[in-house]
Amino acid sequence: MIARHAPRSTARRILAAVAAAGITAWSGSALAEAPTDYCQKVTARAEGDAALLIAPTVHVQLVRFPNGAAADTSGFQIGRGFQPRAALSLSFIDIYKGFGVIDVAKADCLRQQTASTLEEVVAQRADIGRAPALERKLAYLRSNENAVKELVRNAEERFAAHTTTLAEVQDIRLHSLSLTRRIADTERELAAIKARGLSMPAQPLADLLRSYEERTLAVENDVAHVRNLAPWKFTVTGGVAATPRADYFGVAELSYNLGGLFSVGSERNAVEARANELKNARYEMRQQVEAITRELRVNAEHTRQQAKVIEEALLRMSKDRASLDGTEAPNKHTLVTTMTLQMIDLESEHTFLVAYAEKQAAVGGVK
Repeated sequence: MIARHAPRSTARRILAAVAAAGITAWSGSALAEAPTDYCQKVTARAEGDAALLIAPTVHVQLVRFPNGAAADTSGFQIGRGFQPRAALSLSFIDIYKGFGVIDVAKADCLRQQTASTLEEVVAQRADIGRAPALERKLAYLRSNENAVKELVRNAEERFAAHTTTLAEVQDIRLHSLSLTRRIADTERELAAIKARGLSMPAQPLADLLRSYEERTLAVENDVAHVRNLAPWKFTVTGGVAATPRADYFGVAELSYNLGGLFSVGSERNAVEARANELKNARYEMRQQVEAITRELRVNAEHTRQQAKVIEEALLRMSKDRASLDGTEAPNKHTLVTTMTLQMIDLESEHTFLVAYAEKQAAVGGVK
């Protein structure tokens, strides 16, 4: 289709519309967040590919007509000698594909963020739930530091008043030292876990897995959408010719490759195959996450049982300590102090186990 005398206002409107589309594409890509190196990489490459698709193509031609000249169907001569030409062409399908390429990069960035979290959890499955549980345990032990020091000081005062023995005082000091060492051990283990850099998900693994698979399929669908545009071509070209007199020309071309009738079905099959791969392949996240989820649920139940045993022991010790209030035994204060220190030790472990079970159950998806 040739339009030698297209209105110049129409050409200007077309160029303005294309420029606006290009600015929108670039501003959208510039505002896209790329918090990781992977996101920066795919975003940069997508922007480069989109630039080639969105930007117009400049043509410079030098046409040489045959020596015998050339004639159109009516017999009029249409050219002779050399004719320089300059043109600018735009492919509106390619512009649309450019936006699609940027959308693919954004979707792939979201997919990678979820995949990275899952990979970290799989790699450090033994640490799941330990850090918050250790923090609660450490907070409990530190909250009782002054109480423990006061118990030791009272024991030493009783020894100075000759109302208790040195052996009893030493036993209380050893219990106090054990609690101090427990604080140091907890701090060291907590620091080691934090140094490994595990970022625990704020949602159950099953929800995180579902998000990963949905985002992965979103990427596949976006890629298929862009690829399905390949058979289509819609290009508008406008330019000027210098001889035999200066004039301008325009060409609009719409084409379709019949192979697209088959490629669309192939792309659909590829997306379906990827969905099946996510569900069934042993190397995919589903198999690993489901194994970890089962393990977390079993561990959470076992940890709850341990916490219950300690809770029952604490209840018995509390009753035994209360029974000493009505006695006048000479070593009453020493027994009460020793039992109090033992209960603080057991309570710290109970605090850890309860928090550990809660976190493992939450990540494992147990209500």
